[in-house]
Amino acid sequence: MNAEDVVNEYKDLLPIPIIEEAKEEIKNRRIGAEKAKEIMERIKQEYENALIDPGEAIGIITAESFGEPSTQMSISRDEKIIVKIKNKIKILKIGEFVDKLMGLNKSYDFKDTEYLPLNDYDFYVPSINQEEKIEWKKVTECSRHKWKNKLLKLTTASGREIIATDNHSFVVREHNNVVPIVGRNLKMGNRIPIMKYLPENCISKINLTKYLDIPENSRFPLVEENGFLLREKTRSKQIPKELKLDYDFGWFIGAYLAEGNATNGQVSLSNINDCFVENTNKFLSKIGLEFTEEYHQRGFSLSRDIKINSSLLANFIKNVCRTGSDNKIVPEFAYSAKEEFVSGLLKGYFDGDGNFHVDRKMVRSSSNSKELRDGIALLLSRFKIFSYKVKDKKGQHWIFIPYKYTPLFLQHIGSDIEYKRRDLIRLVELSRNFWENKSSDYTDMISGFDDLFYLVAKKLGVKTRYVNNFTKRQKIGRTTLYRYIKKFEILSKEKNIDIRNELEIMRRMFNSDIVWDAIEKIEYVNYNDYVYDLSVPGLETFTTFDGVVTHNTLNVKHFAGVAEMNVTLGLPRLIEIFDATKNPSTPAMEVYLKKDYNKDPKVVRKIAYKLKETVLEDIATEFLIDVTKMSVKVVLDKDKLRNLGMTEATFIKVLSKSLRNIQVRANKNEIVLKGKEEGLNDLYALREKARTAFISGVKGVTHVLPVKRGNEFVILTAGSNLKDVFEIKEVDAGRVISNDIHEIAKVLGIEAGRQAIINEAYKVISNQGLDVDIRHIMLIADAMTAQGIIRGITRTGLTGEKESVFARASFETPIKHLINAAMTGERDELNSVIENVILNQPVPLGTGLPDLVVTTKESKK
Repeated sequence: MNAEDVVNEYKDLLPIPIIEEAKEEIKNRRIGAEKAKEIMERIKQEYENALIDPGEAIGIITAESFGEPSTQMSISRDEKIIVKIKNKIKILKIGEFVDKLMGLNKSYDFKDTEYLPLNDYDFYVPSINQEEKIEWKKVTECSRHKWKNKLLKLTTASGREIIATDNHSFVVREHNNVVPIVGRNLKMGNRIPIMKYLPENCISKINLTKYLDIPENSRFPLVEENGFLLREKTRSKQIPKELKLDYDFGWFIGAYLAEGNATNGQVSLSNINDCFVENTNKFLSKIGLEFTEEYHQRGFSLSRDIKINSSLLANFIKNVCRTGSDNKIVPEFAYSAKEEFVSGLLKGYFDGDGNFHVDRKMVRSSSNSKELRDGIALLLSRFKIFSYKVKDKKGQHWIFIPYKYTPLFLQHIGSDIEYKRRDLIRLVELSRNFWENKSSDYTDMISGFDDLFYLVAKKLGVKTRYVNNFTKRQKIGRTTLYRYIKKFEILSKEKNIDIRNELEIMRRMFNSDIVWDAIEKIEYVNYNDYVYDLSVPGLETFTTFDGVVTHNTLNVKHFAGVAEMNVTLGLPRLIEIFDATKNPSTPAMEVYLKKDYNKDPKVVRKIAYKLKETVLEDIATEFLIDVTKMSVKVVLDKDKLRNLGMTEATFIKVLSKSLRNIQVRANKNEIVLKGKEEGLNDLYALREKARTAFISGVKGVTHVLPVKRGNEFVILTAGSNLKDVFEIKEVDAGRVISNDIHEIAKVLGIEAGRQAIINEAYKVISNQGLDVDIRHIMLIADAMTAQGIIRGITRTGLTGEKESVFARASFETPIKHLINAAMTGERDELNSVIENVILNQPVPLGTGLPDLVVTTKESKK
């Protein structure tokens, strides 16, 4: 086994970024397998030590503390998104979409990112809300920036994929809410939302002239006569200018996608079943075309080609569906079409390419075209039918529909082929048993419901052992959830116990428009191009063509555990201490509470809220730029504002104080901000400034995390502000610990600063497994604080104040010190060690300290 194999053994024990970094370092340093094992064990130990234990107060403070600049949260340029433009759904690559918009409009640069406001455009995307429903939300802004690093690639159990920056935020289900999570914090098994229902947006007809590819300067131009289209100077058959998006047209498109081919002058369908002839005849008779039949045995059995000779129909079909099994796609207008059209299309497709497997309990089909497969999956979501995607070893793209969705399939789609319909009905019967019996749903599972079922069971007197399993695992199948809803409803009526609120949450879980799909694979891919993002109000989510609901801006924050609190350690921390750096890179405190307050988690929660700095971004749901009025609109979360105990008038007063020289005005649920500057770049700067405007709490304390130590709770913080923390009555000021030595000296005096230097330095050294006599550290601390202030061991601190010229020159900038000393006639008495070593003569220590004194005869005279 080589070193790389050793590292790979830890893939299930450590996050992927840590594995990749360790692998690269071990390879660069040419470390062997045995040593690599020691290193990985140490990394694993350090990682596990940083994690929160099961008994600790994880989740006491939620929706807080961790954030990334929104300019870095983006997806790759080739990721396709669903956008509604002028009431028509389009599938567009996000890179091409944003590039085109920025080419037509002036974009604005801010912090290495190009922004473009879209207030004047009516672009809408499918977005999830807190009810877990999909709704169309307006896009207010798009952005792009250059990325020269690896991108995160996620693959889910249902075969969905998405590629994004690893600090792009996704959403997960926690505490019965939809909350954002940074991509790099996702782990195998985490569940992200996949759209199960695409809200209907009906168009009833299309104009064929928009879809025909005939040049205006053609020898046989397209002409219109009495509502029909034909080629001038030819015998081409005419077709209607407009086609209704009805069931028969949909079936013909679906049949073509499954069994069709198009040339320059002909469209053909290959299928032996008579229903194909009947349904083709229904559609063609509506548009005034005819067909011929041709039987053959070119394959393994008798088959039949249905041929339609029409250059215009062939031109239309090739443009909207393409031709060739590798290239076919679902026509874009199908996503916006009426339900009857979509129903017909799916029936035509599955009657051609579909298989109804009773033994395997599924409906399935395959295609050489991935884009066609993905389009069919999206159309199925019009009827709340969720499908799974697989690519086999031969390159075939499969789509699988679990049998629990077959009642919906039969209701909305069905089949005209007798043996397929018979099998479909048998699958529907099996699905009824699936819902009514104790069958398990291993794929469509919902998580993040805390102790909801346990508490309801206790209320109703149900034995909790029945709900302990999925409560402990925090995942329940939708079918199991359905059965428990029914059971709890009956028991609540029988016992007259009110559980309406709990049942409402359960019904919301069951009726959601999404499937919480488990992540099966996390990997990183190389990338060197622009990455892109959209800004969407509300929960700030949009949806890819693959159905992945992704978050665009991490406004809501979450501090998941001690592992997130990255405190500088090792040599960098020692340098900070001995250089007396005034602004440590990771200031932190350990806040101890008085005895009356440190036992009850609810009390600790309230105190933690008092400690944490709340900025405007934490209580706002949207930051919108109004270009017409040159102002920034901030939509507030009223519940969060209420939790702060602030009235609107108090809030406006505090915000005005934080944003000096900015006009702050309340307008219903909005706050309108207007500065003195009128440029659009100034608006963007104002928006970014407003995000961090102080509202309440202790300034500088950006993260809070209560943890249990012994028999009390201690609040760990990122950020330090001793003076303000001491003013909180519940805090035990005598035990508060900060790692900011300058702040300690300023608030508590120079003796406290000296002790902080000793404590911090000794902690760093001992954590590295080193044994250093503390008196060495005490000597350094005494020297650093001897003059009543903290001075670093730098050329401007202690070292720069040495009397010896050579001693000063030996530290930094030697030429500068020697020249200055020579120009001023400075004298070096050579009283210390360094300067004598430089001159290669005995140092004034030990045997080198005594001088020989003699009396000469001359001196006696």
